[in-house]
Amino acid sequence: MEKRLLTEPDVCPRCGGAFHCSKSARCWCFEVQTTPEVLEYVQQRWEKCLCPACLAEVSKARGNATGSELA
Repeated sequence: MEKRLLTEPDVCPRCGGAFHCSKSARCWCFEVQTTPEVLEYVQQRWEKCLCPACLAEVSKARGNATGSELA
């Protein structure tokens, strides 16, 4: 029997990778430590959620970045 997902995976607008967003307060992204400034940067730059790896990379880099050094 083929295993099916209940929902289609989301696609990260930064890297194109597949991931799952629960679109609720129980989503994995609520566990990522970041700053309000990073969240604002992400919202301004991309229309959809980033995957866990990209959100972690952006959070880490934006903590040390002074301009828009990440794409």
